[in-house]
Amino acid sequence: MKKLWIIVPFVLLLGACTSQEYLGPVDTKRASQLNAELGLGYMNEGQFERAKYKLDKAIKFDPDNAHAYHYMAELYRRLKEYDKAADNYQKAMSLAPNDMNIQNNYGVYLCERGMYEKAYQHFHKIIDNPLYPARANAYENVGLCALREGKLQLAEQSFRSALQIDPKMPKSLIQLAQLNYDKGNSTLAYDYFKRYIAIAQQTPESLWVGILLENDLGHKDTVASYKVLLKGKFPDSDEAKRLRKLEKSGRL
Repeated sequence: MKKLWIIVPFVLLLGACTSQEYLGPVDTKRASQLNAELGLGYMNEGQFERAKYKLDKAIKFDPDNAHAYHYMAELYRRLKEYDKAADNYQKAMSLAPNDMNIQNNYGVYLCERGMYEKAYQHFHKIIDNPLYPARANAYENVGLCALREGKLQLAEQSFRSALQIDPKMPKSLIQLAQLNYDKGNSTLAYDYFKRYIAIAQQTPESLWVGILLENDLGHKDTVASYKVLLKGKFPDSDEAKRLRKLEKSGRL
């Protein structure tokens, strides 16, 4: 399954205070934002109960905190409580309609739920904003979403557009390598693959593409090396299972 770009900031969690201090009147907006950021941090650590507790507090302190609703939507998306996720995305967007991170992540949610055309609309809100710094990610998300939908031409066009903005987009590079290999254009596929391995760590997907390309070129030692890496580092991946099946049949 192709993973799309989710954009959320990184938050460093601070240790809890061991003593209580009177700090005067509560700044509810600041308290809300601090709790929202703590909730995000706990969510990124996989501590979902703590995350929800902090995000509930954030919303209680400031019912107009778009970030808190955004992070709550992300939490529910990860918990696969999709109706609650959608409600919180909608609330976040109503409070911050120009926040492109929320638009992106709602687009990812829609794509994962199979609502492709609506997802593209939200990605294009980002693409059509020349001042937004992550436009390449939005193009890449269109490409990944198009792959899910089976629209290979749209996927290829979108990955190329992403690389025009940022030539070092690993997902776009490896997807273009696979797409061109599937079309029989091994030379161009190999070029994208070499660009990928120059900037990114090997993944099950990239090792699989590498095995196919290097095998076609007759580079047996490289193929053997990639096979060992794929089966050793990612034994439970779909690509490793596919490799073992082909090896058993004698086709690779």
